[in-house]
Amino acid sequence: MKEGIINRKEQGDFVSTLIRQMKFRRDDFKQINGIGGFTSLIDFGNFAITLNNDGVGTKTIIAEEVGKYDTIGIDCIAMNVNDAITIGSEPIAMVDYISLKRVDNEIARQLGIGFNIGAQMANINIVGGETAIVPDLVNNIDVSGTSLGIIKKEQIVSGDFVKEGDLIYALKSSGLHSNGFTTVRRILKDNNVSYDENFPNENKKVYEVLLEPTRIYVREVLDMLGIVNIKGMANITGGGIKNITRIKDLKYIIDNPIKPQNVFNVLMDLGRLEYKQMYEIFNMGMGYIIIIDEESKLDLVNTLRGRVDFKEIGHVENGSGISIPEYGVELSGYY
Repeated sequence: MKEGIINRKEQGDFVSTLIRQMKFRRDDFKQINGIGGFTSLIDFGNFAITLNNDGVGTKTIIAEEVGKYDTIGIDCIAMNVNDAITIGSEPIAMVDYISLKRVDNEIARQLGIGFNIGAQMANINIVGGETAIVPDLVNNIDVSGTSLGIIKKEQIVSGDFVKEGDLIYALKSSGLHSNGFTTVRRILKDNNVSYDENFPNENKKVYEVLLEPTRIYVREVLDMLGIVNIKGMANITGGGIKNITRIKDLKYIIDNPIKPQNVFNVLMDLGRLEYKQMYEIFNMGMGYIIIIDEESKLDLVNTLRGRVDFKEIGHVENGSGISIPEYGVELSGYY
């Protein structure tokens, strides 16, 4: 399965090389935070504007193979807004970018359905976008977007105050979300699994399980901000649980993780992967992370109860990296 796993170090080196070349900065509307966080903050007086850009990735290849695109728009919005809210920003608008090899009105209809549902879930306006018909460039379809958010500067959740003794909570994912699909597709191909057959241990087709849309956490997180003293947040996307280390360089002990859903267990068995690899690639049932102090525990529980499945999964210690003792997993750094 090595061939189907993205090399995170090589990806990190590529990003670092790219960033080093981009040295120009204008004198006004300066960037507040450094490059590499979940969202980019631009100084806008008493406010900060947040910008995010992300896409659905190779999950769209599965959508094309089965002719089902009606959840892809939800994924695209989720990938952007779930990053934006990690610093407390409220996403307000988005533009999309769709590149495909041919004009197909049925694809447009289904994509539009998903975008509309996602916009309602995230409470954002889709204000425009771009569609490119580029048959010489793409073999399938690529769907991405850029979101705009806003936050008062004094309300930014920077992660700077996360410290030893703080509690780690996870909001449950809806499944795979929109990451790791290069690995997923390789596993299924190697095991001759058809998208139309029943997924092991479930009353759903394989494609239905894989195309389950990414959970959008916007409304729950924004509602908490005025009630709960949130110290840090992380969206668990590419790089899996290692995204937590992007909050602050400390030791994150996950000694009570959410049990991974069936889809992860099946993929792990079919792909002959180890837990360490799984937690580096997938969210493993934990789609969004919130860090609070002990005193804020009751406020968080009361705010989230009945709205989204969540669980206290661990705590913060001095040190560096991530430890999941139950599975013998030790991880360090994002890349």
